Amino acid sequence: MAKDINIIIGKNLKIAREKLLFSRKEMANRSGINRGSIERIEKAHKYFNIDEQAKYIKFIGIEKDVLCSPSFNLTWSELTVILRKNHPENPSICDISDKETKPQKVIMQRALPEKLLEEPLTAAELTTLISKKFKIIIEANKVQNSLNSLVNIGLLVKTQTSPIKYKRSDKKFPQEIDPLFELVAKLEKMFELTQANLVNEDKVKVNPSFRKMALILEYLNEGEKTRGDLFRKVGMVNDTNNVVRTLNVLEKMELVRKTKKAAKSSLQSYILTDIGVEFLKEMGT
Repeated sequence: MAKDINIIIGKNLKIAREKLLFSRKEMANRSGINRGSIERIEKAHKYFNIDEQAKYIKFIGIEKDVLCSPSFNLTWSELTVILRKNHPENPSICDISDKETKPQKVIMQRALPEKLLEEPLTAAELTTLISKKFKIIIEANKVQNSLNSLVNIGLLVKTQTSPIKYKRSDKKFPQEIDPLFELVAKLEKMFELTQANLVNEDKVKVNPSFRKMALILEYLNEGEKTRGDLFRKVGMVNDTNNVVRTLNVLEKMELVRKTKKAAKSSLQSYILTDIGVEFLKEMGT
């Protein structure tokens, strides 16, 4: 069992490191852990050092119970917040060296999760967006080469136009980059359809938190949960505003419903509806 847990922790530490765009060399320089040790920890090699694993976890700042979960779903932006909060004395802790940055990693770990390639873009257009949005400077020809490599492995498709444009393929989004991507995208589309079928006074007037809604659905897939449990699980304050942005929206979409009324609103329980159960089945959850 301990070996299985260390395999999961190692895999999730590697996912976190790659989402932060740190090479093993950069992680070694920042954390003070030997580069070879980092590799052994991430691979759960039989000779990895348990004390250095603890040091790695302490450096990155992720709770161990989160790292022990097979469904690790922190985004790169959430990881950046965690790392900065864990190292307040070092404002540049998340800064990325332009020299060390691999364009293909930037496209996979930043551009794709942020949906920059849902519509066709040229290499030059994507290079500009990466610079503006992420403050990462890469040469356009290197971006072009990386885009072509991602076409070769089926993550992107390119147009037969001049100049060539690239967009995400219809292939399922890679789980290791963002396990919630497909679920969030489906919720966004379903929400748009729901809104279109409602009269004006019934439409949702707030911006829903689709990612938190996806997490709530996954948690409810385990069975009935109280409102307090749900918000603790997804890291939200249990208040009216967040109820409106998540649970109320899911109720309007007929994916969840309340069980019997509780004495206190925070103790109100929710379960998936039959539609919600089928929705998650279709998503392979």
